[in-house]
Amino acid sequence: MGHVGNFVGLSALIALPFAGYYLGREVYSASAVMGNNMMGGAFSWTFIIQAALIGILFIGGNYYLWSGMGRIEGAERYQPYVKYINVVLLLCFAVWLTPRNIPLTGEEQMALGGQFHPLPKYLGLMSAKNAAVNFIILSTFSSFLLYRRGNKGRTRPFAEQGRGGLVALVAVAAVAIGVLAWYGSSLLALDPKSLDLAPAQARYFRPPAYLLFAQVGMVLLTAFLAIRDRGKLAQALFFASTVLASVFFLGVYGFVIMQKANPFLRNVAVAQWLMVMVCLLWSMTIDVVVFRGADTVGSIRWGKMTVRSQFALVLLCVTIVMLMGIMGFIRSGLREDWHIYGVLQDTSPWAWTPTNAYMTKVVGGIVVVFLGLIAFIFWLAGLGERKREDGNPA
Repeated sequence: MGHVGNFVGLSALIALPFAGYYLGREVYSASAVMGNNMMGGAFSWTFIIQAALIGILFIGGNYYLWSGMGRIEGAERYQPYVKYINVVLLLCFAVWLTPRNIPLTGEEQMALGGQFHPLPKYLGLMSAKNAAVNFIILSTFSSFLLYRRGNKGRTRPFAEQGRGGLVALVAVAAVAIGVLAWYGSSLLALDPKSLDLAPAQARYFRPPAYLLFAQVGMVLLTAFLAIRDRGKLAQALFFASTVLASVFFLGVYGFVIMQKANPFLRNVAVAQWLMVMVCLLWSMTIDVVVFRGADTVGSIRWGKMTVRSQFALVLLCVTIVMLMGIMGFIRSGLREDWHIYGVLQDTSPWAWTPTNAYMTKVVGGIVVVFLGLIAFIFWLAGLGERKREDGNPA
């Protein structure tokens, strides 16, 4: 049950950072004032809490996968890699958590030396956040791959896989190439005037487009390697190329875009996300094909989980409920005293935005009530399972 729940939760969580970024982009497009209030005004501290909760979700989900590897015979081969994944997650979490612009008193600004810290201020920009969250997603996916192949041994030659494996590779490769080539072509054909940029600034559109086309070449190369029974090498190469292109190159290039052609940053973020999503889809396809029918080096001892892993599941449950409450407060509070922002104002005496302290009490109460209801449901279910010593229902 924990395995299925964690798998479903992580699968849905992987796409959520981009969905939130896209929503933020729409907010900024509709009203720069609303966007500034969201990220740099009264709600900035709430977003710091949100960043901490999202980091807990990813680290907790990965921890449950790592704990689950303890019940798989043969998975101890991959345990040495866990510490490196954990380091990446923690570093990216620190970047994701670093704020850019928060409300400060005059004394705090004097102690800090200005509104922004001289070094971490760059980590608070969206380019750094985009790189960090994409690296978190890729690291989480690598944990899942290690978990999935924990008890897998020698793989079968691709020639023995039948037509099914070849059809799957060709179909998914066609989808991956189509997505990458489509967006790369759209970047090259993008009109700078549509982003309020000068024609000379179109040169900044080319590097992300060329990287997308390079990933098309990597799809073809790794498909060839998978067919030649080099599936693990193919996965490693494509994963490495995605990290270099999406995280390190475009993550740094985003700072250049913010200075030279800032409106184009939204397109860079889409290119990064598409590379990551294609990497997940393509790597998973190769993994399924390569390890289909592979030898097993041990069995999975279902139910043999550590106590710590169960606390991790409870932590994830609490974090999810808190996160939903906080983000609901942000979504509703951004309207301030408007029924429809900028169109229909709320002139009643109750048109006020609650403070963060008030929000914390309400969301905390919701979490306690929700978990209390869940505990009550489990208690009711436990009544039906209790037996008397003679075997009759209690």
